[in-house]
This record gives sequence, C-alpha cells and structure tokens, in this order.
Amino acid sequence: MRAMGQPGFTLVELMVVVTIVGVLAMVGLPEMNNLIKNSRIKSASLDIYSSLALARSEAVKRNATNISMVAATGGWQNGWTVCVDVDTNGACGAGDVMLLTGEAIHSSITVSGPAGNIITFGRDGRPTTGTAAFTLRAGTNSTAAAMRCVDLDVSGRPRTRMDTNHTDSDGCN
Repeated sequence: MRAMGQPGFTLVELMVVVTIVGVLAMVGLPEMNNLIKNSRIKSASLDIYSSLALARSEAVKRNATNISMVAATGGWQNGWTVCVDVDTNGACGAGDVMLLTGEAIHSSITVSGPAGNIITFGRDGRPTTGTAAFTLRAGTNSTAAAMRCVDLDVSGRPRTRMDTNHTDSDGCN
C-alpha cells in the first residue's frame, strides 16, 4: 500500500511493465532482423545500380571508350571502383581518373557479379564487355529477405528487380 501523497509506483506495477516490454521485444526482434537484411540488400543493389548509371553517363558525356567499373581485389563483395581507365589496362590504378569508389558489401549479404570483374562502357553508353548481371541475397531462398538482381542490358541501361517467388535458381522474376 502506498501512503497518500507519495509519488512513484509499486514493485508489482514495475514487474508488469517489464513483462510487457519483454514480450514485445521477443515478438519484434526477429522482424527487426529481417528489416535490417532487406535494407542492406536494397541499399547494396541501389549502390551497384547508381555506379553502373554513373559509368554509362560518364562514357557518353566524355565521349570515351574507356570508362570502367572494376571489382576490388577479391570480387564485387569487397567493393568496386568506377574510373576513366586512361592506360586501358582493365584496372583502376594510379594513372587513372577515379570517379567513384564503392564500399564493401556487408558480410551477411552475398554478391555475385560478372565473372571478369570489369564492366567497360563505350562512347555510345553501351557496355563493350557485354551484358552483366548482379545478384544479391541473404541466405538461400530467403522468404524474409528477397533476393535482388541488377541487370545491365545491351543498351547499357541498368535495372533492378526483386525476386518474388523466393526461388534463387530461377533468378529474379
């Protein structure tokens, strides 16, 4: 019993509030993890998309045939660089003009991209290295965090898609 005029709350009231907060946290925590995974996949796919769009637009703007997006050592998972490949050696090195450096993708996300680890655009904005496709996923056939794809068509336009049936083997559909 509380004496009249004393502010505060009882131990029973405190325990009821702590129990309610605990139950809500147990219910909400798994959904928060899925939200974070989805956010990471979406952010990484948009980073790749914007890097491809930048490389294409720079090739057209500069009327150059040597604008490249090159994977970092170890592959696309470790980041990439968009550069004017001045020495045309297929790498973004010391003598080249760096336009953008993409950060490494979080380790919970798996990225697969073009096998040659380079995409080069010609002066017309078309990829001289052919079409390219990136897939980003968190686990296999994940229903919580759908796979995303970034495709580069023959005209050089990138586009992003999300997997709707959660079956990785058929790509994004």
